[in-house]
Amino acid sequence: MTSVGEILSGARENKRLTLDDIHKFTKIHPRYLKALEAGDYEIFSNRIHAKGFLKIYSEFLGLNVDQMLAFWRREYEKVFENREQALTKKVLPGLTNTRVFFTPAHLVGGVVFVLILGFFAYLFYQYKSYSGAPELQIYSPQNSVVVTNGLVDVTGKTDLDAILLINNQRVILNTDGSFATSIKLNEGLNTLNFKSVNKLGRETPPHPLPHRVDSLAAFLPTGRCRLRVCGDPMRTTRRTPSPP
Repeated sequence: MTSVGEILSGARENKRLTLDDIHKFTKIHPRYLKALEAGDYEIFSNRIHAKGFLKIYSEFLGLNVDQMLAFWRREYEKVFENREQALTKKVLPGLTNTRVFFTPAHLVGGVVFVLILGFFAYLFYQYKSYSGAPELQIYSPQNSVVVTNGLVDVTGKTDLDAILLINNQRVILNTDGSFATSIKLNEGLNTLNFKSVNKLGRETPPHPLPHRVDSLAAFLPTGRCRLRVCGDPMRTTRRTPSPP
């Protein structure tokens, strides 16, 4: 059976495109494109990161995105499950051997508790959806990440029915509200302004860094840039030139 990577590389070769050509249009770094074609998913920070880049790559090549994601889940999602299970066992080894006994009273009480909890969770979700700003989580970039290639990978998640803007450019969301893209950096001070807007026009408030950060840009050597992330939460990234 043909693998996801073989489908991607075959479609790219049929269009006579190189990985650098794909990078120019999708802004996905060639090493991630190469990893997708090789099935090397260990270099991705999480499954949202990998799935987001796979979706963008498949759309650009004119492939059936839903079909490609289904193939990907069947072939490679087990890699992330095994990695997460291994981390869980490493952090909490004592819990794997714990035995729990349930009685009918425990079962009934548990069902009632879950129903009550679900009811209040539903009310809370509806209240947040219509009266508050949409939730916005930024998974990467992390604090103090060093960037050597002029691009920063951005991943995160927001409400499914919201519109996400990064520096006033709309970003396509996955079916679960997650997103993954790459942003090109320039020398000097770079600002990433995240904004998520729901159907009622309510948006996440910006959280700019203190003004003193701006003054630091004047003391950065040529070839470096400082990235300021505005949104929730705040993070800072520096870019340094690649070694000769």
